[in-house]
Amino acid sequence: MTDFWKNKKVIAYIALTHHTRFISPVMEKLSKHGAIIRYVVGQAERSQEITAINLGLDYKHVFDYVGPADQPEIQKNYHLLRDIFTKTLKNTVFFGTSPVTVIDKTIYATAIEYTGFKNLIKKEKPDICFALHELNRWGKIFSFWSKKMNVPIVTFQEGLYFNLDFGYTGHIQNSTLNLVWGDRIKKKLTSFEAPNDRIIPVGNTHLSNEIEFQKTHNIRKKMRTKYNCSNGFALLILFSGEIPLINELFPIFETVSKLKNKFIFIKFHPISKSDQVKKWISLIPDQYKKHITAFHDEENTYNLMSLSDACILLQSSTTGLEALSLGKPLIHLDVKMKQNLDNSFTELNVAAKMTPAELSSFLAEGKDFKNLLDKDDIKNYLKNELSGTGNAIEAVAEVSKKLIQSNQLKKQLPIKAEKTADKDWSIILPLSDHAANILKQLEAIAVNSENSGSFEIILIEPANPSKPVCVILDSLKGNVTRLPTEFSTSLPEIMNQASKLATGKTLLFLDKHLSPSPNWLSLLDKRIKKYDASKVFGTRVVNQRGSIMHAGIVVDKNHSPISAYKHLPSDFPAALKERPFKLVDHFICINRDFFFGIGGFWEMAGKFAFMDLCLRADMFNKSKDCCIYLPDPCMISLTGNSENFDAEASINFFGRWHGELWENQTDLYTKDHVSKEGIDAALMAQSMETANFME
Repeated sequence: MTDFWKNKKVIAYIALTHHTRFISPVMEKLSKHGAIIRYVVGQAERSQEITAINLGLDYKHVFDYVGPADQPEIQKNYHLLRDIFTKTLKNTVFFGTSPVTVIDKTIYATAIEYTGFKNLIKKEKPDICFALHELNRWGKIFSFWSKKMNVPIVTFQEGLYFNLDFGYTGHIQNSTLNLVWGDRIKKKLTSFEAPNDRIIPVGNTHLSNEIEFQKTHNIRKKMRTKYNCSNGFALLILFSGEIPLINELFPIFETVSKLKNKFIFIKFHPISKSDQVKKWISLIPDQYKKHITAFHDEENTYNLMSLSDACILLQSSTTGLEALSLGKPLIHLDVKMKQNLDNSFTELNVAAKMTPAELSSFLAEGKDFKNLLDKDDIKNYLKNELSGTGNAIEAVAEVSKKLIQSNQLKKQLPIKAEKTADKDWSIILPLSDHAANILKQLEAIAVNSENSGSFEIILIEPANPSKPVCVILDSLKGNVTRLPTEFSTSLPEIMNQASKLATGKTLLFLDKHLSPSPNWLSLLDKRIKKYDASKVFGTRVVNQRGSIMHAGIVVDKNHSPISAYKHLPSDFPAALKERPFKLVDHFICINRDFFFGIGGFWEMAGKFAFMDLCLRADMFNKSKDCCIYLPDPCMISLTGNSENFDAEASINFFGRWHGELWENQTDLYTKDHVSKEGIDAALMAQSMETANFME
């Protein structure tokens, strides 16, 4: 790792302090291994600069990358933005909702930043970029230009994500990958509209450092000595942005004031205003003050957590997860708040819900807080929320390394054929371990390939075939070659091996579980003769319910490849058009010499092998129409199961090609004169039609 990161250029956009706590630990790690780190901030009334200054970071302002020569572009974009906002506000008012006030200087600053971020990346030529997220204007512009210039950009999870789904729109649009803390967050995001293949759980980069720091520096002992509570019981109350009415807490204050060696520590959220905090503290009655210590910015929250014996929250906050990770019992204090938010911790049985009166009684009776909750519930919660806490920084560094390696590798060496091409077709079929499906596939190939020229079949066996599969394979005769798979061999790698053994002039690669329809070879032959040899052909794929699984690949609004018109009926008119696509998947028909010339499949591409081949063919041939979708022949998928998530394949594919993947699904709908409402209606009709179908 040390040699890899030496002199690699890294740009990290930061804004508020909580941005840096997730990003800075990674930057410090990479810097130690020789990476050149550049922090950059945007225009936000100096709050972002103050963050960098307070943390002692060497930073640049995005305005530093703008000069006099950029003024015409800035003015043009400023007027464009202002016109858009004006129209938006008019439309908003017309529909009866309150307009958002937009300050003119903010619009102008945005126009400057748009040019500034472009110039930044163009000048610095980073190997990789980082931002907390792309939900604010700075993160969105930064990630856009990173993608535009094909520089990998990584974003992170910011909070717990228990909000409503619409809050996650556009969360993972331009970023190459979004690295989240754990599996629950990934499921939360992908259950709405985020792309599954670009969200990778790695853990919490800040928490992994903090737990180790608190332990090795014996912070608990030091803090308890500092605040004279070494032999007592310390209760930490953590406020969110909203501060409760002080009289709500009087029952707790009164009880603690009467008990020996009981202490209350209160931590106000950094967003709280100083005058508001001072006024609240001044309202604490004198008889309670001896046992209460309140902080705003004076103490580190994690140090206070270490000091405490139990933590109290009034609303959902990341501090609850952090308290549980530090081994602290968690209580949700049930008080009246203006923002009546659901408390996820009580719903998940990792926090005990108590009113102030109930908590007071609990303290007075001297009950043990550690026995409040089931330890297994907490263990399972942390397992779902965090993919380990000890190696998150290393995990991010490793993902980032692979992104850079993939991004800088586009071309492959040509493949050398081992045999002469003396047949028309070579059918290369990776097999599953499903005996019934294998029989259907082989029977369909035998019956549906007659009188269509000479062909051979190369079967890629599963790594550890079951006995029924072995019986089928051992019974095969004729022009069939069996190619065993080693556990350490990737599928793209063994498909390349199969191609070297092939003797067909045209190679046909099928996904597992695909079965050809009647006359498929003759239909292919008729259509591919219309084109030159430097093309990649894909076909329509439908499942046994008669629903489309593939009709060419488009890129959606999150810049992720998906099948066009997926789940619509197989005879949907727009899916029956022969035409070029940027990508095809599941089945590939390609001239053998062309396949060898572009280097075959990339062995690191995993399940994206077909799409990666399409993009390299495009680059090799310098043609916008390299991939051709053929509605006929049609392939039948014998299973509805989707492929498992493959983190390695996602890192490699999106790291390599994210600069090439831009939304074109809307363009397809426009060309086909298909509306979203029309598609939704067709989806509903097909869903009802196939509801009772049994595969």
